[in-house]
Amino acid sequence: MSDPILYKGRGTPEMYDDLMDFMNYVFGFNGNEKDFKKLLPKLYKPEYDPCYSNYVVTENGKLKAAIGAFDSDLSVDGEILRSRGIGNVAVHPYSRSKGYMKDCMRLALADMIEDGIDFSILGGQRQRYQHFGFERGGQQISVGVDRGNLRRAFEGVPLPPLELRDVQADDTDLLDRIYALHATRPVRTIRPREQFYDIACSWRSNLTAILHDGDFRGYFIGGLGELTLVDHADTADVIRNYVAQRGDAHLSFPVWETDLLARITEFGGGLSFDHCEMFNILNYPHVISTLLRFKAKCVTLGDGALSLFIHGFAGDVRVRIAVKDNDVTVETCAGDCDLELGHLEAITFLSGLWSPYHDKLSPTVRSWFPLPLYVDGADHV
Repeated sequence: MSDPILYKGRGTPEMYDDLMDFMNYVFGFNGNEKDFKKLLPKLYKPEYDPCYSNYVVTENGKLKAAIGAFDSDLSVDGEILRSRGIGNVAVHPYSRSKGYMKDCMRLALADMIEDGIDFSILGGQRQRYQHFGFERGGQQISVGVDRGNLRRAFEGVPLPPLELRDVQADDTDLLDRIYALHATRPVRTIRPREQFYDIACSWRSNLTAILHDGDFRGYFIGGLGELTLVDHADTADVIRNYVAQRGDAHLSFPVWETDLLARITEFGGGLSFDHCEMFNILNYPHVISTLLRFKAKCVTLGDGALSLFIHGFAGDVRVRIAVKDNDVTVETCAGDCDLELGHLEAITFLSGLWSPYHDKLSPTVRSWFPLPLYVDGADHV
C-alpha cells in the first residue's frame, strides 16, 4: 500500500462540517447535548471561521488531527497584549503515536512567534504541555459562600430583593449596558460587541443581569464569575440574593480586585489562591512591562533594579527591570544578569505563586512579583 498523501497546515472553510464531526467524535460528543458549537459558540460557529484557526493533519484528505489557535487581545489598563489560545487538541484514535499533535503544536507556536503574539494560554495536563513551553501561572483568588456563612453574618439584616435575570441573545438593551460596563474593567479581553453574547454563554454558562426595580446594577457569568457592578457597595446584596435564589456560591477573581476581596472576606467562608491557567510567554519584555506598570497602579512597588537572562521559548532575551518612585522601566540589555532562568522557570518566577528564585531577591524587588497575569474564564479556549 502506498504512503498516504499528507497535508499539515491551516484548515480551509470547506472542512467545516468534517472538522466539527471529527472533534465531536474524538472528544466523545454526540453532536446534540454535547457539541463543540454548543460548548463554545464563540469559537465554532461557521461565521467565526474556526477552520482557519485550526492546524490540521489529513491523510488522503481525511482529518487525523486538529489543534485550534484562537486570537484575542488582552487590554491591561489600555495597553494591549496579543494572545493566541490553544484549544480542541484532537487526534484520531487510530492515528496516535504518529507525532501529529506535536506537528500541529509546532506549526501553531511557530506562527505565534512569527506573528508577534505576546503570550498563549491553554488548559490541560501540566507535564504534557510543558514540552511546548506552557507552565502554570497567573493568580486567582477563590472564596466560597454558603447559606450558613450568610445566616450568621447578616442575622437580623433584611435582604434587599434583586432580580437576577438570565439575558437572551435578543435582549439588546441589556446587552448594550453589560457591554459598556465590561469595558470599564481595567484588565479585560477585548470582546467584539457582535460576539459578546456568544463569548459570555460559552462553557455552558448563562449571562445574568442584576436589576433593582428595573435599574441595571451589573452582571455576572455562570456562577458569579466576572462579577462586575455599577456600584461595589452592592456586592454583599448581590451575593446574598444569588445564594438565596440559586444556591451556594464559589467566586474566583483576579488579585487586582482588592475591593471585591475586602468586601467578600467579611462574610465568606474559606479563601484560597491558585494559578489561573497555563501560559507560554513569547514576548517577555512587553509582558513584563505591561503587567508591572499595571501592578504599580494597584500597589506601591519598592525601588530597585533586576536583570534577567531568560532562555525563552521564542529565543534568549536579556531584560533589565527598574523601579524608581513607582515608575517602571523595562528594556532589553546586554552583558551579565542577576538571574539566569529557563523558559518554564521564568513563567513561574514572573507570574507564579511561588518560585525558589524569589528568595534570592531583595525585599523591595520581591514585592514586584508575581505579576498580575489573569484571563477571565469566559475568554479561556
